[in-house]
Amino acid sequence: MPYYVVFDRYQNGFRLFKLTGIRYEEQPITDNRYWFEDLEMGLGLWEGSFQDAAGVWLRWYDAHGEWVLTSAEVAEREKQRAEQEKQRAEQEKQRADKLAARLRELGINPEEL
Repeated sequence: MPYYVVFDRYQNGFRLFKLTGIRYEEQPITDNRYWFEDLEMGLGLWEGSFQDAAGVWLRWYDAHGEWVLTSAEVAEREKQRAEQEKQRAEQEKQRADKLAARLRELGINPEEL
């Protein structure tokens, strides 16, 4: 095991150790984050709610410093995106219906266009 992490939920801090030879050496942590070059990901402290429990958590982040989404967060974002798309489609339908009604008022059958 090349690394191990110790998280103290009472102090909201963590320590990280890297295997060097036959010993683990503590690694410096900057701004409560540690970047794993070989994984191209980092581990840091994040404050928020996970599975309905608020607190400070260890969480992965990417090369841009963005937290990696949990499966629940991905599902929620997809749900929001789908709802926005549904609303946009409904607005377009209403706009098309108004245009068709106006064409009919002018004596033009929109289905024949």
